[in-house]
Amino acid sequence: MTNQTDDTAIPDDLREAYERRTPRSRALADRARAVMPGGDTRSVTYHRPYPSYVDSASGAQLTTVDGETLLDALNNYTQSVLGHAPEPVVEAVCDQFRAGNGIAAPTEPVVGLAERLVDRLPSADRVRFCNSGTEATMNAIRLAMARTGNERICKIRGGYHGTHDIVEVGVSGDGREHEGIPRSVERRVQTVTYNDVEQLKATFEVLGDDLACLILEPILGVSGMIPASDEFLETARDVTYDADVPLIFDEVMSFRLAPGGAQERRGVEPDLTALGKLVGGGLPVGAVAGREELMEQFHPETGSVDHSGTFNANPATMIGGAATLEAFDGDAIEALNRHGDRLRTRLQRIGDDSAHAITITGEGSLFQIHFTEGPVRNHHTSAAGGPRSEQLFHAMRREGVFVAPRGMGNLSTAMDDDDLEAIATTFDRALALLE
Repeated sequence: MTNQTDDTAIPDDLREAYERRTPRSRALADRARAVMPGGDTRSVTYHRPYPSYVDSASGAQLTTVDGETLLDALNNYTQSVLGHAPEPVVEAVCDQFRAGNGIAAPTEPVVGLAERLVDRLPSADRVRFCNSGTEATMNAIRLAMARTGNERICKIRGGYHGTHDIVEVGVSGDGREHEGIPRSVERRVQTVTYNDVEQLKATFEVLGDDLACLILEPILGVSGMIPASDEFLETARDVTYDADVPLIFDEVMSFRLAPGGAQERRGVEPDLTALGKLVGGGLPVGAVAGREELMEQFHPETGSVDHSGTFNANPATMIGGAATLEAFDGDAIEALNRHGDRLRTRLQRIGDDSAHAITITGEGSLFQIHFTEGPVRNHHTSAAGGPRSEQLFHAMRREGVFVAPRGMGNLSTAMDDDDLEAIATTFDRALALLE
């Protein structure tokens, strides 16, 4: 998923202010372009005129190589739920590295983290670890294909599940996301509109017997932090059950909403769950969790799906993940969700009082700023991203708050009431700069 930006969309005053404050970042960007395409290696962190480089991060703050201090309301796209460098996690990971980490054998920490996830996730009997959310959704879909014998999947139009071929269809448009995806993959993907119950029912009435799975996010992330309605999730469960097709929840972002993720919060249990981001304690991680009869296909002796990886379940990641989940317990989640609810309400009021059409979406500690009247229920009605969002990003950054260039943000437990006030007042000032 890339940030589509327009250099001319940034007002001259915001661009000039950015360039004045970031001379070292500009020099690093020039060096980077000589050795990396576009000067970066992660598309989503790229923005114009060039990204700023972070020197260090602690708690809720980022310090750039230019000496700026920014309040981080992006938190590595939801990964840093405890903020940056939380001491218990750092200590646990460093201790494990000193004890050795590159080991071609299972270790006790993997058992501990798997036990925690099975205990927390309502739908999980077994867990398998990998190294990213992309790998998690890829392996969940492979399980579903092996289970059903079908190769066609159903996904949400505007849903993002990583960078493997079959899910890079129907993200920003109807077809493949870019030319690196084989055209033939498009024939294997059926898309439906988020929160359209009748369309989902009709799709399964016609295609249910030919589908390997339905994969969806309980919160439609890239398209604008849009919550699924209870009716839509319940319908997804009903139609997949009737068709004997696995239902996959991508909870890479939404797992932070409750101890057992969005599925616990909404009371709808999928057959398989893809996890990532926060469950690795700041290190690369992914996981597939699900019902025993499905997960047993990973069994090395009796299963039908092979799954391996040099860094799968490396002990430092497992230790870091366990330490994160220990700190991010029910009380911490409840408090963070309350902060998110308060912030979204405040942002919406500010938007309503401004000269702009603003709709704030999200749930719990997640939020998205849309430049539209709303309501925002799906990819078609979303206004996430685009020139206005990019301008807002630069305006808020100039005032000391870091959000995504597409207008998305999220909170961490390292934030306090003063930080929430800073986000709200900065948003207010930023909107005034755009008028």
